[in-house]
Order: sequence, then structure tokens, then C-alpha cells
Amino acid sequence: MSERQLYQKFKKKMLKADPSAWVYKIPDWIGGPKRPFDMILIMKGKPFAIEFKSRKGILTRYQAFQLTEFINAGGESLIFTEGQDMDLFIENIIRITNKGGVK
Repeated sequence: MSERQLYQKFKKKMLKADPSAWVYKIPDWIGGPKRPFDMILIMKGKPFAIEFKSRKGILTRYQAFQLTEFINAGGESLIFTEGQDMDLFIENIIRITNKGGVK
């Protein structure tokens, strides 16, 4: 499954779990600037940076740096890799939102 397909599946399931969540895919531009990560999610005022990886994908140093900077700025950074259980991933986001941190 491609990263784009993972994102589309995630968005559908996330908005079903919480219709008030804001989900934004950072656009891909051929020849454009590097994207820091794939998506921004805001749930109940809590910002999340999410990177989707296919089974073949690896996190670049640039992405790792940007995800860390997002944490340093007060947000949460998560990586979803194909093969993970997406429902559990979304449950973890809800848990983080309700409890205020990664557990």
C-alpha cells in the first residue's frame, strides 16, 4: 500500500472516530521543497505531526529532525508504518489527546 493510500485510509478512520478532528495532508510537489512530514492532525487543540511509511520506506534524517522539532514545540510526533494496526494507532492518538502525552 502506498503512503498516499495509508493517509487516505487514516483520514477516513480518524474522522469517523472524531468528526471534529482537523486532518491536513502536506502536499507533494515534484521539484518543490522537502516536506517535513506527511500530515498534521489537530484533535481537541492538540497538534500531531504524522509520517506514513510503506513497508519499503525509511525515515530520513531530515524527517527525524522535523518530527523532533515538532515535539520540542509542544506537539506530538508519530510514525505509522504499513502493517501496523491503524485502529490501535488511532486509539493511541485519542489516548494521547485525552491524557496529555504518549503512554
